[in-house]
Amino acid sequence: MSLSHPSYRPDIDGLRAIAVLLVVVHHAFPKLLPSGFIGVDLFFVISGFLITTIIFQNLERGSFSFLDFYTRRIKRIFPALALVLIACLVYGWFSLLPADYKLLGKHTVAGAAFVSNFAFWNESGYFNGDSKLKPLLHLWSLGIEEQYYIVWPLLAWLAWKKQVNLLKVCLTLLLLSLLANIVTVKYNAVAAFFSPATRFWELLVGSVLAYVALHRAASPQSDKHGLRNNQAAWVGGLLLLIGLVFIKPERRFPGFWALLPTLAAYLIIYAGPHAWLNRAVLSNKLLVWFGLISFPLYLWHWPLLVAADRSSVEPVSTELLITIIVISIVLAWTTYRLIERPIRFGKHKGNSTAIWLVLITLTTGYLGFNIYQRDGLSFRIPQSLQKIADFSNDYDVDSNFECLIHASSPNEQNPSHCYRNAANKKSILIWGDSYAWAMFAGINKIAANDANVYLMAKSSCPPILDLDAKKPSDCSQQNHRVFNAIQSEKYDQVIMVARWDHWNYQSDQYLTNIERTIDHLHHAGIKQIYIVGPPPEWHPGLQVVLIKNAMRDKLGHKLADRLTEGVTTSPLLDQQLLQLANKKKVQYISLLKILCNEEGCLTKVGDQPEDLMGYDDGHLSRKGGAFVAQQFPIEFFKSQP
Repeated sequence: MSLSHPSYRPDIDGLRAIAVLLVVVHHAFPKLLPSGFIGVDLFFVISGFLITTIIFQNLERGSFSFLDFYTRRIKRIFPALALVLIACLVYGWFSLLPADYKLLGKHTVAGAAFVSNFAFWNESGYFNGDSKLKPLLHLWSLGIEEQYYIVWPLLAWLAWKKQVNLLKVCLTLLLLSLLANIVTVKYNAVAAFFSPATRFWELLVGSVLAYVALHRAASPQSDKHGLRNNQAAWVGGLLLLIGLVFIKPERRFPGFWALLPTLAAYLIIYAGPHAWLNRAVLSNKLLVWFGLISFPLYLWHWPLLVAADRSSVEPVSTELLITIIVISIVLAWTTYRLIERPIRFGKHKGNSTAIWLVLITLTTGYLGFNIYQRDGLSFRIPQSLQKIADFSNDYDVDSNFECLIHASSPNEQNPSHCYRNAANKKSILIWGDSYAWAMFAGINKIAANDANVYLMAKSSCPPILDLDAKKPSDCSQQNHRVFNAIQSEKYDQVIMVARWDHWNYQSDQYLTNIERTIDHLHHAGIKQIYIVGPPPEWHPGLQVVLIKNAMRDKLGHKLADRLTEGVTTSPLLDQQLLQLANKKKVQYISLLKILCNEEGCLTKVGDQPEDLMGYDDGHLSRKGGAFVAQQFPIEFFKSQP
């Protein structure tokens, strides 16, 4: 028994093309197209529509077969996926340190098992690595789609057997998932983003559309001139444009905002292939061609962007980004033409091909598991450097971990012991983002018996009361809680620490808002205010830069005390903050002056792994924080007379 498929619609491939191009451009040029990630939501609706059309058609004809259904899914997805997974493992062998290669092995297992969304959900803590450096991060969406393909056919088949109306099933599940999304995004944006329970509604929008489309022909209403369909297409296009204008990465997503791209996809597909927008725009040959290669293009582009980012000290140039996109397109076309298409539509149509694809994918997953179990195959680098490569987050020793709130927890508050002033000696409050938290241990150690050091920090939230109104976030709520604590606890000193050069912090009012915050602190009676400037940034991380440099020394593998390569600094911002501090009569501490000179920036304070200044691109280690704090002026730790 073989499944029948819906009639081919070139306009849907055109919509696929728009979806994948939005994602690719967003990943390559996030500032140019900050909302391009909604292309994934278009994909979800398209997938839900096509898969459900196949299921419903064949259920109604009595020809539905789970074996045929999953055989076709395997032939559609596994060839390109297995190829990209293997390519990433080969890249990692030559380019990644053991810790990163171990993580890639884990992500390969998750990708092969279609549970990447759960893997990245569990890794959502701020110090679990920069997501921009994870080559398989984009497989989270494929995980959600495949989980839907596993659950939905069974539910639809059971409902059909029990003679339950399929539209009611779709709508009920859609509303439950949408409600879960709206509720969850308020309390845990990461869970709402990665959980299938809060994402299935987007695919179910496509499922509802499939039911409507299959039964629309039986409707007594006529639309001879296509006015209704044209209106639907134009409204859908307008909703998509509105989404592209107003949806931004800093908004809580998916939430209500995801309704814009999903309803847009619904209306455009609903309009049918004869609506003018679908016929004249979406069905043009170029868009259809991109639609045909959209899946391998989605798979290839992100690992290539990550590889370029990891290998470049400076921000990747526009020319290189465009080159990567072109290479991704070529690889996608080659994959589609030479691998995907022959397997799906070639001579070998039996189930044996699907079995081989499953075995290849499982083998690839096993290779990833082996890499993970063997700690990233550390034998690939000299033994003398392995401990450096393994050095990781060491803050849990004495850093008040719970005093750092994750960015995805909008309503979480710092525990009272993080800020409750004991008032028996000088009180110092460190206020800022994760860079503030990373400095806490060092400052607390050097303060010793001279002061009580407190911390109120939230990742990705600079210590600024008046954030850019154009970029609404949860930082305002956190920072006003901090200011309330400052007013009530009467600290002697407040230290403002942040990754000041983070692009997401910048706005036209950036420096002005810092000034206003200092004014508020003065009015609150804070006599000693310090601003700690930006540290040097190591790309893609201090360990990587150090080890690559050491491996050039073939005999000794000596670690350099200072390096100029692999490091970027922000001298202009450093100078701007110094001028601002002088203007407002507060103290400024330049980390660049402490850590960098004409010979380069300091990489370590000793010869042991724990003596590294940091363990990632910019956060100081405990030893690094203590070293920096030792360079602070003596009055930093002493009470004013």
